[in-house]
Amino acid sequence: MKRIVALMMGLVFILSACNNEIDELETFYVKFQETLDVESEISDISDEFNRLENRRGEIQEDLSSAERDELSDMSESLAENTAERRELIDEEARVMEESKEVANEAGELTGDISNEEYRQQAEALIAAANDRYEKHDELMESFRNVLGSEEELFEYLQQDENLSQDDIDDHINTLNEEYDGLTTLQEEYTTATERLNEVKNEVYAILDES
Repeated sequence: MKRIVALMMGLVFILSACNNEIDELETFYVKFQETLDVESEISDISDEFNRLENRRGEIQEDLSSAERDELSDMSESLAENTAERRELIDEEARVMEESKEVANEAGELTGDISNEEYRQQAEALIAAANDRYEKHDELMESFRNVLGSEEELFEYLQQDENLSQDDIDDHINTLNEEYDGLTTLQEEYTTATERLNEVKNEVYAILDES
């Protein structure tokens, strides 16, 4: 009987230890999930940015065929469009910085995870998140550079004299090349986001199986 009781007590201890390990991982995961709440603002920011981007593209397409007396008004509209997009870029960067702060707080909890396998999985999630934040920073900086080049074009268009269609086309071609580079960074950011989701799902699977 004493042996049976001892075995049962040993089993209870093992189960309790396992439950504690899962609780530690879950505490980390719940905290990390708060980044999603923070980043929920980005959806509206992106919708507005895309609307402005489409409008910018429409105006720029008309530049090649515009009359000289139309360029000043068009450049003014484009300058306003660029200023609005810059504000949205700064707003998105602010949101992501808040998300990063929450992720850092979650990262501090990884040291409390006693199960080595679980801790490594949590650390992998933080690493994937940090890579994504880094890619996002690069993307936002590239956006700012492109917006700066746009402003140079619009300032040129506001000249009353010495406007050259060839120069306008050169400016636009340079911008198009920068847009291509921006697209590459967007793809890298998307890949980093997909990787983050993969690792996050792996953590969730551990919790779901417990």
